Amino acid sequence: MIFSSMNSSLVKRKFEKSMETYNENAYAQREIAEKLSNLVLSLYPHTPAAIFEIGCGTGLLTKKMINAFADAQFYVNDINDKANALISELFVNSRYLFIPGDAQLIRFPKNVDLLVSSSVIQWFDNLSGFGQKAYECLSNTGYMFLSTFGKKNLKEIRQITGAGLEYASPDELRSLFADDFEILNLSEEEIPVKFNSPVEILSHLRHTGVNAGCSGIMKTRSELNSFCNQYNQLFSNETTVILTYNPIYLALKKKI
Repeated sequence: MIFSSMNSSLVKRKFEKSMETYNENAYAQREIAEKLSNLVLSLYPHTPAAIFEIGCGTGLLTKKMINAFADAQFYVNDINDKANALISELFVNSRYLFIPGDAQLIRFPKNVDLLVSSSVIQWFDNLSGFGQKAYECLSNTGYMFLSTFGKKNLKEIRQITGAGLEYASPDELRSLFADDFEILNLSEEEIPVKFNSPVEILSHLRHTGVNAGCSGIMKTRSELNSFCNQYNQLFSNETTVILTYNPIYLALKKKI
């Protein structure tokens, strides 16, 4: 089952450029990491010996997992090698191994108790393949907690430009994971983020690397002006414009 055909080298390049600006601009992503962490703490019943995080980025979720499970062995992945320098500062009293590379291509660690990933798997070409790799890497009592995005994610951008990822619906995700995992939670929400102008939205997308999903649009000044005019007409109130994030949260228990 293929939901996206995003070039991984493009994703890597966009996120690498945004690493220094990510944390101060990742308004929705920070909230999503917080909610995913709370889901882990409310539903995960064990003390994990080994944790695997896919797509750690600048460590928004990593830090929360360390605070909750400091004694665990961490395996931490990101498509960008530079992420290691950022997250290494978080592991003062915890053990970790950084695994660089595209999570669809790397070899997963074995016998992991807890697999987590926030705002990452929407970039994957083959979610069913990911699900199988995740199942095989988890221990018999393993759990997986994920956040991804739904079909209304960045809907304003898509309506104007037609650009964006092919997101999976909750029903598609349920079907994909149901054979190998007990689904403890599958929920979605919309997070509207306010900006002062459409140009500020584009800056936000660039500073978080999210613009990898709409690469190639607005190459000329006239295209930019047309985009801004349409955005103001369609999605503004008196003082601000809105950009919508549509996170989906999953809590999954491995079936044996």
